[in-house]
Amino acid sequence: MALEYTLSIDEIMQRLETAHSQKAVIRGEFLNAEYLFFREHIKNQHVLVAGSGLGHDSFELAGYNKSVVGIELIPSLVEYSNKRKQELGLDNLVFQNGDFTNLNMFNDRHFDSAVLNMGTIGNFDYKTQILSEMTRVADTSYFDFYTQTLNGLKKRREMYIEEGWINVRIHGNRIMSDDGMDSTSLSGKEITSILAPLGVRVRYHQFHEFAVMAEVTR
Repeated sequence: MALEYTLSIDEIMQRLETAHSQKAVIRGEFLNAEYLFFREHIKNQHVLVAGSGLGHDSFELAGYNKSVVGIELIPSLVEYSNKRKQELGLDNLVFQNGDFTNLNMFNDRHFDSAVLNMGTIGNFDYKTQILSEMTRVADTSYFDFYTQTLNGLKKRREMYIEEGWINVRIHGNRIMSDDGMDSTSLSGKEITSILAPLGVRVRYHQFHEFAVMAEVTR
């Protein structure tokens, strides 16, 4: 079982860069709210970032934690993030290539916390497997998901328009575009069902108008 990307590496890089650019105003507000949550809940810890991308979340968390490890499937993103880490002089941070559906390089409870964010959980097929690995290697796991309210869906549609998605439209609890982009909303009931086989406890934090952070403990 492994993750697969449908976009090319160049397309993924472009999407990530756009999402963290100044023109992505709504995404910036969302990330600011997310980082505020991190500062309040994840401090002085050993942290895993699952799907570290260009490294932004890892750079943020490294500022007030003991150590941060970013796991990313795409080697070019790992190379980019490690280069940026050196430029920033962050000695407590490392990026490495890996698939977070299989974190067998880490022992049980290797980390204090594990993080998967930017609402991506809704788009993965192997949700329970991903969360099983996160909750195995960390005492507490955090992941956010997009809610299904109509206002939230409309706001996210505006966000994706800002980020250059083409002909963005709401289709039920999903947001889709003509350039193949897709973002799925989830309900708390669905999250509870996904987590049920793991025998964990979950607490929900509404940290943004269209997103909820799930705090999962063993």
